[in-house]
Amino acid sequence: MDEKERIEREALTFFLRLYNRKKGTKYRFLRKRERPDFEIVERASRKVVGVEVSHIFHDKKEAMMFMGRDPSTVHGIISAEDNVKVLVDILRKKAEKVRHYPYRGPIILVIRDYSQTFDLRTLFGFKMGLKVPRSDYREVWYLSRSRPVKRWDELVRLR
Repeated sequence: MDEKERIEREALTFFLRLYNRKKGTKYRFLRKRERPDFEIVERASRKVVGVEVSHIFHDKKEAMMFMGRDPSTVHGIISAEDNVKVLVDILRKKAEKVRHYPYRGPIILVIRDYSQTFDLRTLFGFKMGLKVPRSDYREVWYLSRSRPVKRWDELVRLR
């Protein structure tokens, strides 16, 4: 399993735990695929849903630092506005890409934010001008860590 697939599977695991708790469902991993990244299935109804996973890094340097490919311990200044701009850009790109997926079932988009600085209260507690573009995703979710514990336990539906 390559690094990209490993972090996507990890994000899916956190998402399913929080989603099932929030929705009272029992979705579980069904299979890895391409476009969308995964399929999940609900145990009782056997309903299958595609899941596309994406990650937010402020820039390539931050991603490389997180992946252990850059030995730096300090990154440039990142503002909450910058983080929201990156989120909006990802949402826009994913909205365009999903139109061309060969998948015919419903698809959920999960965006996992690796920010060490910002959490949900920072990004969504203020009016940051977040506009989620229209897309063919059935649902769009934002996954982040709580502070100060830094566990992957914050899940918010964006659309």
